[in-house]
Amino acid sequence: MATSAIIRKSALHLFLLACIVALCYLSLSATTIYGRTQKNGKPASKKTKPSHNHGGQHHNNSTRPVKPHKPEVVNGTTPANDDDLIERINTNHTIGWKATKYARFENMTIGHLRNSLFGLSLLPNDPDTPRIEGEVRVQLPASFDARTAWPRCVLPIRDQQSCGACWAFSSAYVLAQRYCVATGANSYTVLSPEYQVDCDSLERGCQGGYLSSTWRFLTNTGTVPDTCIPYVSGRTTSAGSAQSCQSQCKDGSALRFYKAKSASIIRGVDQIKIAIMTYGSVQAGFTVYRDFLNYKSGVYKHVSTTALGGHAVALIGWGSENGTPYWIAVNSWSTNWGERGYFRIALGSNESGIESQVYAGLANV
Repeated sequence: MATSAIIRKSALHLFLLACIVALCYLSLSATTIYGRTQKNGKPASKKTKPSHNHGGQHHNNSTRPVKPHKPEVVNGTTPANDDDLIERINTNHTIGWKATKYARFENMTIGHLRNSLFGLSLLPNDPDTPRIEGEVRVQLPASFDARTAWPRCVLPIRDQQSCGACWAFSSAYVLAQRYCVATGANSYTVLSPEYQVDCDSLERGCQGGYLSSTWRFLTNTGTVPDTCIPYVSGRTTSAGSAQSCQSQCKDGSALRFYKAKSASIIRGVDQIKIAIMTYGSVQAGFTVYRDFLNYKSGVYKHVSTTALGGHAVALIGWGSENGTPYWIAVNSWSTNWGERGYFRIALGSNESGIESQVYAGLANV
């Protein structure tokens, strides 16, 4: 009897020991699998950062500027040609465009350029100007270029020089091209930005202007051929200045006017595209950041956080490069700047406000 009791007691001890070992193993397994357990015995989920990979694609800052490697320290005396900024852009291959130095900006400061070139006022859209907006129900092509669509209506690249008359150059370009397209002409007539600078009293001449009132002037008064009133304002002084408004052409002949009709604000990417492929280029105002000065090639997205002011250009088409959609734009800084006077800027993200202030008028033929 004593021997049986001892055996039963030993078996019980072994059973209890086995249970303790099993519980320790389960506890260790839970720690290994989940890392830690909550008090209620359920696994505690680790907090994870939200994914920015929308729709299965990784967007490399497609709608946001690439941040500089260090905070920008910029004031009015900062050189326009910043070697450090240019190097940072060219060594960062995720940016998508290249930069370079330009002789036109050599020995110029940020303060000088703010005062002389970028006086375009990017005000809220004029409520009195008709709007073209709304849903588009037509199939638009993946790319379009006015230069290939209307090869006889490709106007020359101009140079505004030291006068802040981008508003006049870009609107004169748009109206001239739209006249060429509307009439089916075999050639174009270059229109005079000088006449607008000198005679449009609602603008500020070489100190800037407003897109809405620019088109009001082109609708009510119009402008003349460039051969009649040639451009001189940007060639007079380092800051540029308007001339007196002339009542006859330089050669003494009568003024012959080219006017717009039905000028409108164009809202929305698809409406902008339809306007370009139907009638010709449109005028767009946007904010110039200091890195735009040094644009050389590629699809521009601003890297700099320093805004210099407003600028106006003509949009003539669109396309995409390596999956990045872009607008094709015409600048007025000569063929020595950018892609032989043109540049490409990101489309669809309202880069630098390029899609917020778009204007055009029909040719009054």
